[in-house]
Amino acid sequence: MKDRLNQLIEEKGLTATKFATLIDANPSAISHLLKGRNKPGYDLLVNIAKAFPDISMDWLLTGNGEMYQTKKKDKDSTIKKEYNEPQQPYKQIVSPPIIQQQSHASINSGKELKRIVLFFSDGSFEDYLK
Repeated sequence: MKDRLNQLIEEKGLTATKFATLIDANPSAISHLLKGRNKPGYDLLVNIAKAFPDISMDWLLTGNGEMYQTKKKDKDSTIKKEYNEPQQPYKQIVSPPIIQQQSHASINSGKELKRIVLFFSDGSFEDYLK
């Protein structure tokens, strides 16, 4: 882990003292970590994760994977695209065909008809406004 901590500090262009300040740690404790004398505790790891959210903690702890986390946004947008977009686009007719009708079409209840929407099995629809 000492090698990865050194790599992180070098990658970010920091000194050991500046790194210690960023993660709210004692510079001498960081010196011991970077020389391999001590291993980091839980609180120190949490502070590193907070100070460097772009760094993969899996990489830091185990050496597995890449140093930087992959962008979660790209993965989320793929999921949204796959599950939220309709399979077939809906079509709406802006100018409905002329329908012969009386001046005031009404339903048996005495309410005036304002709009008719027809839904088809292929997912499309036609919208007729009075």
